[in-house]
Amino acid sequence: MKKKIFKNIILLLALVVISDVYALPAKVIGFRVSSLVARSRLVFDTTKPVIYSAFTLRKPDRLVIDLHDASANCVISRFLPSSSLLRDIRAGRHNNNVLRVVIDLQSPAAYKIFKLKRDGAQPDRLVVDVAALSKIKSKKPLVVRPKTVVKPVVAAKHVKLALKPKKKRDLIVLIDPGHGGKDSGAIGVRGTYEKNIVLAIARDLQKLINSQYGFHAYLTRTGDYFVPLRGRLRIERKYKPDMFIAIHADAYKNHTARGASVFALSQSGATSEAARWLAQKENESELGTTLAGLQYKSNMLRKVLINLAQTASVSESLGIGDDIIHRLAKVTRLHRGFVEQAAFVVLKEPDVPSLLVETGFLSNPNEEMELRSSKHQGAIAFALMSGIKSYFLQHPPRDSFIAPNNSV
Repeated sequence: MKKKIFKNIILLLALVVISDVYALPAKVIGFRVSSLVARSRLVFDTTKPVIYSAFTLRKPDRLVIDLHDASANCVISRFLPSSSLLRDIRAGRHNNNVLRVVIDLQSPAAYKIFKLKRDGAQPDRLVVDVAALSKIKSKKPLVVRPKTVVKPVVAAKHVKLALKPKKKRDLIVLIDPGHGGKDSGAIGVRGTYEKNIVLAIARDLQKLINSQYGFHAYLTRTGDYFVPLRGRLRIERKYKPDMFIAIHADAYKNHTARGASVFALSQSGATSEAARWLAQKENESELGTTLAGLQYKSNMLRKVLINLAQTASVSESLGIGDDIIHRLAKVTRLHRGFVEQAAFVVLKEPDVPSLLVETGFLSNPNEEMELRSSKHQGAIAFALMSGIKSYFLQHPPRDSFIAPNNSV
């Protein structure tokens, strides 16, 4: 009898604990946006499934999403290209227990909202798809095909077909190990040089990418020598990559700072104080003495060389970065749980999705030891490769080997 009472008490306590856990409000721990001209997707990472409601407003056009009994542990805002359907995104408290997200629209739009369940390292997600009404109502196909119909040619052997399929190609990734040569980059408390750490990770990443079908990677430097900004841009133009990824391992004034970070270009400023500080430090290094001196002599030249802005490629960079973040979380601590944005010069090549990955802080003694480990370097490289591969398998260039087997 006593045993039965004891079991019932334990069961009751367990139910109380479980109910308390489920009673906790949901928290938004990550936010990202992928924007095209007439379509956009917003993804909210949450600690548990959320209850939501949504409605639209006119003059001006807005989509309002209420997340009930929820709060945000991240910044719900994002730089949006001028060509995007979305104009602005903001969030705030509404009636105490409601997190209200307001999306300003360029024009009237339709929306679809659905939930995705927790899957491995990926948390519960709330996905919002927004599309311009003009695009939805249009009876014309999204892809305009030529009016002239080319009929199959039944010809003799000596007759060549007029239309030939385009040649398929590898998807090209350009990996940029930061610093090198006279520029050692950050120096750890144990004397570890950033230039050596990032080159080792870059080499591992190159090998992993080259082992994947339909992918090929190049390095901006293959040894211990310095490549200036202009040299890196010339290499980028030479290989015409589908993606550019810079590898760094920085130091910070706060020696307790730790964790990997992923940065995309920001055209409106950095998303954190650390991002601004790191961007300033890296830019001074990458510019070198010649270009750095020009910043006070010619504002026009500085604007052309340094503040060259990316447009649509920023959105694609954020998408790739998000896939990488999820993979990095499995092998190392994250400094931020989302893709940050800062004005790194090496990310400003137009039309090329670009990311800068800070693999950790050499100024943190514990993290310095991890970054010196070849095993840890390999794990980071594998996470980067997995994120890149995952994104491009879902968004392959039409003329690449990894694209579906259809006409290009």
